[in-house]
Amino acid sequence: MKNIFSGLRRPGGSPSRKGPDQQFGTGLWRHNRDRFIRAVDRYYTTCVAIHELSAEGQSPSADANMIIDGTQHLNDLVPAVDEITAWLHTHHPVSGQVVPGHTRRAIGDTPELLTRASSKVAEAVLAASMARTEIIAGRSISPSVKATERFISDAAQLLDRAQGNLAGAGGTHLSNGPDGAPES
Repeated sequence: MKNIFSGLRRPGGSPSRKGPDQQFGTGLWRHNRDRFIRAVDRYYTTCVAIHELSAEGQSPSADANMIIDGTQHLNDLVPAVDEITAWLHTHHPVSGQVVPGHTRRAIGDTPELLTRASSKVAEAVLAASMARTEIIAGRSISPSVKATERFISDAAQLLDRAQGNLAGAGGTHLSNGPDGAPES
C-alpha cells in the first residue's frame, strides 16, 4: 500500500512538482535566476511607490504609467529566465559559482548574458527610482522613462541571445515561440 504522505517528503510538496532546488539547482544557475527575480521585484516595488503618488494627490503622468507598464514587460521575461536556468541545470549542472571548461564550451557566454540581463533590470530600477524622485520634485520624467524602456529592452535582448546560445547547445525548444515555431 502506498503511503499517502510520501509526496510530502519531497521538496515541492508532491512527487510530480519540482521545488526550486530540483528545478534550478543550488549553484550558479539558481543564483542567476534569483538575482533576476529580485531585480524584477525591486522594479515592481518602485512602481508601486510611483503609483501611490497618485493616491497622495501627485497624479502620475502618462510617462509614469509607461514606467509602471514596464512591470508587465519584466514579468513576461521571467518565464524565459526560468526556462534558461532550468535547462542549464538539467543539461549542465553546476553546484558552485564556477563554470567548468567543458560546460563553457557548450553554452558560450550564457552565464554572462544572464548576469548582464539582471544588471539591466537593476539599472531600470534605478531609472524608475529617479523618476519617482522627479515626480515628487515636479520635474519631467521623460529621460527616466526612456532609460527604463531601454534597460528593459536590453535585458530582453540579452535573454534572447542566451536562448540562442542554448539552442545551439541542444536546447532547440528554448528558441521556439508559443506556437512551437521558431521565433524570428
